[in-house]
Amino acid sequence: MAAPDNIDILDVTGHWSLNQNLSDSLEDTFALQGIPWIVRKVINVASLELSFQQDLPETEDAPIRFTVKQTVRPGGFDSSNEYILDGKTRYDTVPIFGEVSATNVYVGHDEVTKADSLQREIEQISGQSTVGIMETTVGIHTGWQSRTLWAFERVEGQRHLCKYATTTKDDQKATARMLFDYLGPPQAL
Repeated sequence: MAAPDNIDILDVTGHWSLNQNLSDSLEDTFALQGIPWIVRKVINVASLELSFQQDLPETEDAPIRFTVKQTVRPGGFDSSNEYILDGKTRYDTVPIFGEVSATNVYVGHDEVTKADSLQREIEQISGQSTVGIMETTVGIHTGWQSRTLWAFERVEGQRHLCKYATTTKDDQKATARMLFDYLGPPQAL
């Protein structure tokens, strides 16, 4: 289902499902990240759902926080994370990737390159300078880096939350665009 107009990049609260028909294959990305072949095969056919819930700020100047629950069926790669949009590096352990560092920050139109959006036209709302969330993730012990832009894009006439990822390791590079359909309010986190 298309994302409603009242949801934008400033608050992506909702329950989202990966649209595999419109998304790129993640095979090359996962291979670059060192995911074993059999696990890649399972994940590439699995369903992926994300529930985002924006948390109320503790103070007026507190950074925006999202709690994100990821559900993968089949596979057992479910996880819950917190996105804090303040540009600070944080560390976590993710079931499929192991130890990672991640930085998340809102970005304006002038900070996003065509390479970041994989040459796609992302949504820009009139009067709003913020167009995306930039996520930079590093596999601590595996050596890969991923620069990911979250933004909205119209595809086949419908609005989708999109994740545009460019992953590198040494001199190798893989890109993938993932489109998410809106399913409704977030599931309990």
